[in-house]
Order: sequence, then structure tokens, then C-alpha cells
Amino acid sequence: MPWLSVIFLLPALGAFGLSVFPGEISYRFARMWALVVSGLTFLASGIMAYQFNYADGGQQFKETINWIPQVGISYSLSVDGLSLPLVLLTGLLVVLSIFTSWELNQRSRLYYSLILLLMTGVMGAFLARDAIIFFLSYELELIPLYFLISIWGGKRREYAGTKFLLYTFISGISLLVVFLSAFFVSGSGSFSIDALANPQTPYPLAFQAIALGVLTLGFGIKMPLVPLHTWLPDAHVEAPTAVSVLLAGVLLKLGTYGIVRFGLGLFPQAASQFAWLLAVLAVINVIYASLAAIAQTDMKKMIAYSSIAHMGYVVLGIASLNTIGLNGAVFQMVSHGIISGLLFMLVGIVYEKAGTRELPKLGGLFATLPIVGAFFTTAAMANAGLPGLSGFIAEFLVFRGGFERFQIPTVLCIFGVVLTAIYMLKLMAKAFFGKIPDQLLTMPRVSLPELAPSFVLVLVMLAYGLAPSLLTGMFEPSVATLVKQLGTETVAQLPR
Repeated sequence: MPWLSVIFLLPALGAFGLSVFPGEISYRFARMWALVVSGLTFLASGIMAYQFNYADGGQQFKETINWIPQVGISYSLSVDGLSLPLVLLTGLLVVLSIFTSWELNQRSRLYYSLILLLMTGVMGAFLARDAIIFFLSYELELIPLYFLISIWGGKRREYAGTKFLLYTFISGISLLVVFLSAFFVSGSGSFSIDALANPQTPYPLAFQAIALGVLTLGFGIKMPLVPLHTWLPDAHVEAPTAVSVLLAGVLLKLGTYGIVRFGLGLFPQAASQFAWLLAVLAVINVIYASLAAIAQTDMKKMIAYSSIAHMGYVVLGIASLNTIGLNGAVFQMVSHGIISGLLFMLVGIVYEKAGTRELPKLGGLFATLPIVGAFFTTAAMANAGLPGLSGFIAEFLVFRGGFERFQIPTVLCIFGVVLTAIYMLKLMAKAFFGKIPDQLLTMPRVSLPELAPSFVLVLVMLAYGLAPSLLTGMFEPSVATLVKQLGTETVAQLPR
């Protein structure tokens, strides 16, 4: 069974089938169609994960077809320990996002078709083993996300969607320039990632430095890195809840994954030479975005800046170029996807029931939304890195690996944990504690189906926090293989 092609193409076929389905269809039918297709895709990724050899740090389940051999483009897919957890995370969050938008009935056929198309783009990017297939998938997710924000977003949805489109367009162009340059300079005659990573003659260091810089610009927009971040808070604030879940939980990871896969994989010498610059960018992300989060009064915008800050921890782990730090970076990608997805789901419930996300207009929600408050408290603690939750394990590994190479940047990033605690405590104190406003004394009850997606993410967050080997076992061999290729292996081993 070509599992990777199923995971990649099934959502696209589902989107096409839903869009051309004859006659009028109800939003319930469209929702169920999307749920079945995304569920089958997630099931396929789970079967693949079950058959995956976790002791092997190389590529598995390889599928290759010469697509356009005249220009060296092949339909090439594979998965390793770096991409497998992100594939599983994508499948889970897409399914849960459909539950999150359970009652959406405005142009539902188009909405769910775009969600499935977005799933195809993200899955293709994580599974691609050809640079052009990666680029096409990377660009494909731009289209549905633009329309999802511009049609179903808030009052400034067109502005936010257009801003996202322009920034991501620059990101895609930057990547294409790097891939084409590497193709011609390598002399390999192929866009295969393996061929580009092993050119006939080594890339000159000057070329590697320039290419890595342009690549960092492209992926830095997607992460995003400060000062390339301004599109993200606007996109989050205007996007519907389900789209915010996918944007923070999955799409930002395309940037950090791309740096690991292409930045370290294709240009290892330059990565080693300029790792200090990545560490500096990590510090800027963490400190600036954390301070910006403290200044926010909109819950959603505060969590959006929190996402930017936590991407800085991933960048610090990548900059360490050692086993522990890179393990921490991958762990943080997954952990942040779970935590941020959970936070945006809960903010969506608060907004729907209270009619506002502004902290000065909220208070005492624990009295009327006790389960939401309990889940929010758990997610806030995980976001602040408290032990027993997935955020602690991720940040501990990042700081442990980062301190081996960059002591001062790591200490500054650790200070970011203090700032995280400040803005999360501010959010909890103003929204869930204190005196409840009179207009919030009575509000609609939260149904079990509304809470179910959040409950699932709480369980996953606790599982990875209490038994981190469930996650590290997926990617540790692949990280060790990457570090060995980089030649930056250290004596320290991943703590158990």
C-alpha cells in the first residue's frame, strides 16, 4: 500500500469530490464528508506510524516516480523521524478543527473543501523528498488559507488575508530561488533532496552562506521570525477558530521544519558557521514577542504573540546543532502545536459564549465556564513550561542543548519563560478570576461536543509530559543521523 500517496492525495481527492458533488448539500453532509476524509487520512498516517521502524534514522516508505525527467523533477515522497510526528500532528489537528467548526453553515461546501486542500498542502510539504514537490505543496497551502481567512474571518479579514498572501508569496519566491540555485550549482541534474544535499562538488562556503540567508528569510516569514512576524497576529485575530488552530498548530511548523530539512541538510557548513546568528534571532523572538504578549488585551492576540515567542525556542534548539538541542526543537514543534491549538480552541469557546475576547470586559469565568477554565489553566501551565506537561520537556531539552553552545542566548531565552508566566497569569487572572461582569452572569452552556476536541489535546499534552519517550522515540534516531551528518555530535546524550 502506498501509504504516503494516500496521506498526500486523499484529502485533495476529498476536496475535489466535495466541490463537484451534484445538487445542493447541507452543511451537515459537507461536515461529515470532510470528517470522514480527514479521519481516513489520519488513520492512514497512524497505520504508517505503526509500521514505521523506529530504530532506523533514515528515510522510509519511499515512493518515487520520474515525473518530469527532462528537468530533474520526480514525484518523490518519504518519511523519517523528523517528519512523522508532524504528519501525525497535522492529521489530528485537522480532524479536531472540523469538530471545532461543527455548526458552521456559511458556504460549508467551499469551507470544508478548502480545509481538505490545506491538509494536502501541509502533508505534501512534510512528506516531499523532491524540492519542487515541497515547493508546490508549500505554495498550495497558501491558497486555501487565504480564502479561509478572507471569507470566514472577522471585520478586517480582507486586510489580514491579503497581508498573509503577500508575506507568504515572498516566502515562496525566496525558497524557489534557493532551490533553483542549488540545482544549477550542484550539477546533480535533479531536484531530489538527496541529490542536492550531496552535490558533485561541495558547495562553496560563500554560496552556502547566501543560500542559507535567503532560505532563512523564506522560512523565517512562515515561522515567523521577528521582524517578519507582523502578518501573524492579524491573521490569528481575524481567522475563525478552526483556522487559528491549524495556523498555529501546523502551518508555523513548515518554517522550522524547513530550516532543519533544507537549511541544515543542504548547507551544513554555513549552518555551523552562522548558528550564532540563529541563536540571536531566537532571543529576539522570545523576548520581543513575550513583551508584546504582556501588552495585549485581546486574548487571541496575546496567544498569537505567545506562538511567535515559542517558535524562538525551536530556533534556539536548531542553532545548538547538537543531539539534545535538536531533539528539543522537534519536541517543541509538536508540543507547541498541541498547546497552541488547545489555547485557540478555548479562546474560541470563550468568545462564542461571552461575545468578547477583551480582557477588561471579562472576569470570573470560572463560575460560568468551569471546565473551560480548568482546561485553560492546564494549557497555560503547559505554555509556561511547568513540569509534568509537554511544554516542560520541550523547553528543558532546548535549554540543555542550547547552553552547551550558546550560554548567554540560552539564559536570555530562559528569562522568556518568566515572561510567559507573567502574561499567562495576567490572562487567567483577568478572564477567569475576580468579579464576573453582570452581563456574563448568564451565558449559553458549553456542550460536550464543543469540549471534546480540547479534552483530546489535554490528554495528548499530559501523555507527552508524563511519558516523553512516546514522542522522542519517533525522532531521536533521525536527529542523531542528522547531527552525525553535520559533524557537530557532542558527548552528551538525550536524558531519559
